[in-house]
Amino acid sequence: MKTASWKSLLLASALFAATAIASPGDWLDEFIDCKIVCESRNNCPTKEEPLEPYSNSFPQDHTAFAKVPFVYKTVFLWDCNDDCDYQCQQLVTRARIEKEEEIYQFHGKWPFIRMLGMQEFFSAIFSIGNLIPHYRGFRMLEKELWKTSIRNSRYKRILQNYQIVSIMGMCAWLSSTVFHTRDLVTTEKFDYFFAGATVCTAFYAIVMRLLISEYAKYGNQISKIGGVVVSAIFACHILRLYIDWSYTYNMRFNIFFGVLQYVILVSLAVKNYFQYGLSWKNFQTDKDFQKVVLVPVLLVLSTCAGMSFEIFDIFIYKLQIDSHALWHLATILPSFWLYSFFIEDYYKMVQHKSKIM
Repeated sequence: MKTASWKSLLLASALFAATAIASPGDWLDEFIDCKIVCESRNNCPTKEEPLEPYSNSFPQDHTAFAKVPFVYKTVFLWDCNDDCDYQCQQLVTRARIEKEEEIYQFHGKWPFIRMLGMQEFFSAIFSIGNLIPHYRGFRMLEKELWKTSIRNSRYKRILQNYQIVSIMGMCAWLSSTVFHTRDLVTTEKFDYFFAGATVCTAFYAIVMRLLISEYAKYGNQISKIGGVVVSAIFACHILRLYIDWSYTYNMRFNIFFGVLQYVILVSLAVKNYFQYGLSWKNFQTDKDFQKVVLVPVLLVLSTCAGMSFEIFDIFIYKLQIDSHALWHLATILPSFWLYSFFIEDYYKMVQHKSKIM
C-alpha cells in the first residue's frame, strides 16, 4: 500500500505540475517504477518512504543508477530527482526500441539524450544560429542610424523601431538557447515571454513603417501612441499568463500577432509594387522589384513553410532531432533576409519621398 500511495503521488505530481504537459510516457508503469527505484537507490531528497521491492515491477537487480555528474549538478542545475527522471526516460525508451514499440514523449518532450550538457542539443544550437542574424541586423541598423542621424532624416524612427526588433530577437533566441539547454520553470518562462515580445515588436515596427512613411510630420507622436498600445497589450498578455498560465492561450497569442505581421508584410510588398511603378515583366533583372516586393513575400512563404515542421511532430531518435529543431533551422536564413529587406525598403521609401516632395 505504501508503494501504491507513492505511485499515486508521482502520478498526481505529473498531472498538476505547472511545467509539465501530460504525455503517454508519463503514465507508463515501468517509467514510474523506474523513478521510484532510482530515487531510492540514489537517496534523492524527496524520497519519503522505504521501497518495497516485491510490489515494484522494475528489475531490482538492474545496473546501478549513476549519480548526477558534478558539472550537470553545478552548472546546469540537475538535481537528483530530475536526473532520475532523465535516466528512466532513456532506459524505458531504449527498452521500447528493442521491442520495436512506439517511442513516447515524456512531460511534453521527446526523450532526448543529453549532449554537452544540453537537453535538446540541436534546438539549442539552431537557436544560437538564429541569434546571429539578429545580432548582424542590430549592427547593420546601428551603422544606418549613425548615417541617418547625420542627415537628420524625418524617417529615423523607422530604423529605430527595427533595431528594437533586433534586440528583442536576440533576447528571444538567447532565451531559447538557455531553455533548450536546460528546461526549468524560469528558463521556460523567459523563452515564452521573449517570444511574445518579439512578435509584438515586429508587428509594431512594420505597422509604424506604413504609418510614418505616410505621416512623417507626426512620426514621433504616432510611434509613441503605437508603442503605448502595443506595450499595454503585451503587459496584459504577461499578466494573463502570470494569473493563469496557459500553453494554448500563449500559442494563440503568438500565432495571432505572427499572422498579422505576415499579412502586413505582404501588404507592404503590394504597396511597394504599385507605389514605385514596378513590373512583374522585369522581375528577373529589376533589383528594386526583387528587394522590396519579392523578398517580403519570400520571407512570409519560407517562414510558413518552416512552421509546417511543427504540424508534423516527428522525432528521429538516432539523429536526436525533432520537428521543433528543424523549425529553428528553417528560420535562420529568412532572418538574414529580414534586416536586409528592412534597410533596402527604408532607403527606397526615402528616395521615393524625396522625389515627390
